[in-house]
Amino acid sequence: MAVSGAAGHRATVAGGTAAGRGDAARRGTGGPGVAVFVRLKLRLLRNALRGQRWRVVAFAIGLVFGAAVAVLAFLGLAATAMITPDAALVVAALTGAAVVLGWLLVPLLFFGVDDTLDPARFALLPLRRRTLAVGMLAAAFVGVPPLATLVASLGLVFAAGARDGAAAAVTALVGVVLTLLLCIVGSRAVSSAFASMLRSRRVRDLAAIVLAVLASSFGPLQLLVTSTATGGDLGPVAHATRVLGWTPLSAGYVASFDVAAGRPLLAVLRLVVVVAAIGLLLWWWSVTMESAMVGTASSSGRNRPAEATGGAVLSLYPRPLRWAPRTRFGAIYAREARYWWRDPRRRAGLVSITVSGAVLPVAFQVAGAGRHGHHVPLAIAVTMTGIVGGLVLTNQFGFDGTAYSAQLLTGVPGRTELAGRAAALLTAMVPVLTVVTTVVAVVAGAAGQVPVLLGCIAAGLGCSTGLSSVISVYAAYPLPDTANPFAMNTGGGGARGLLAFVAMLGALALVAPLTAVAVLLPGTLSWLVLPVGVGYGVGAVALGAYIGGDAVDRRGPDLLVAVTPRR
Repeated sequence: MAVSGAAGHRATVAGGTAAGRGDAARRGTGGPGVAVFVRLKLRLLRNALRGQRWRVVAFAIGLVFGAAVAVLAFLGLAATAMITPDAALVVAALTGAAVVLGWLLVPLLFFGVDDTLDPARFALLPLRRRTLAVGMLAAAFVGVPPLATLVASLGLVFAAGARDGAAAAVTALVGVVLTLLLCIVGSRAVSSAFASMLRSRRVRDLAAIVLAVLASSFGPLQLLVTSTATGGDLGPVAHATRVLGWTPLSAGYVASFDVAAGRPLLAVLRLVVVVAAIGLLLWWWSVTMESAMVGTASSSGRNRPAEATGGAVLSLYPRPLRWAPRTRFGAIYAREARYWWRDPRRRAGLVSITVSGAVLPVAFQVAGAGRHGHHVPLAIAVTMTGIVGGLVLTNQFGFDGTAYSAQLLTGVPGRTELAGRAAALLTAMVPVLTVVTTVVAVVAGAAGQVPVLLGCIAAGLGCSTGLSSVISVYAAYPLPDTANPFAMNTGGGGARGLLAFVAMLGALALVAPLTAVAVLLPGTLSWLVLPVGVGYGVGAVALGAYIGGDAVDRRGPDLLVAVTPRR
């Protein structure tokens, strides 16, 4: 990891310095301009995709999907010109809140943050903090998500112009651009802040709580959108719309309605709210960026008491796992369990899965209630929670990076390695998902279904874990050598999303028969779902280790090349 990081640093220094000298000579200044950072990111993107066909395919799929979503969203928002101004205001406010929250939370929970231009690689360059922040911000606009967001949001500009005239359209355009800037700056600032927090194990619980609170904000927003779309009654959301309109979440999207109503001063005040939020986030990002450049590390390991006596081998096993066998399986199991507890990148994945496990059943219930009053069966909802729990293994070798070479030198059989890795994840996930499922069942008034739900979640988790173990061997990709646990290389977010989507569909197909039986089984026999589901899940994990293990034995060197960052 250190070698690849040093090589990447030298490449960045060479490229940035050479381009910076050219620009500096032309402008007569002492620092590079914005164009240097944009060109550097484009060059790194080209180099990252070179020779990686599957990553090129994933990137192309991301482009097509992003374009399709952007066009559909543009048409949907443009159609608001044909509804009443009050209804259009509600749609604009809720859309703005959804877009901003999505930019803040989705990278943390699912796809990661594009950190191709890692601030730490610029630490030795004589760049002012303002120059670095502006340059990296400009480079952040280069990508599919910013362009898709901009195209989709332009539907509001079209609707404002068609409904209220040119002045409203110009105001809407300014609000859309400022909101997009807010989204990008906010995603960088939040990810940098959580990266710093998760480097210290003393505050990991606080990070989990904050993430859970932020993610839970999607629930009320989804409820508001559902009630508006199905009932057509603006009463329940009118107050929320007025509040959102004066927050950075929606102020930029609703400013044009003040111009249309003859209140230009209020429109200016709303835009000032967005600008103030951008300024605050820029300051926060610059502070955390400087910390990343310095390389702040956790001091939790200092003055740690020595491990309990019992030999060097025993000291490598975490205290709760001292019962594990002193075999190759036990050693891998203990090592991976320690990594899931201590590695910031893996810990971030566990936090994301925990939040998803609590939010998904509620989201399914809310979405189902919006259609004819029928709820999605709780068994299906918790099955999805279990499936999401295993998706974190789709790139499990990417966590190791170049350190996987040590694993190859030991000659551990692939089946043993995958079984140990899966067992470590299950040890971390099973207690969490058990508690979450039980709490969700009690809150939903279905305490009697707890055995059924636990059986479904065990089957979903097992199928997802087994399938992800196999996928991780054939579709591994490198992760950036950075202290930010949420960072992804350029194009890596699309690859990660594609692999997760494939694994989710496959796991759904595998677990569908058991879930159907759980939903249709009479109440007197429902307790059978628990042992059958546990056996189903354990069998899926064993089968995944068996199939994937043979592939690991054949593709070990290729796997190391795949997870090694490109220099």
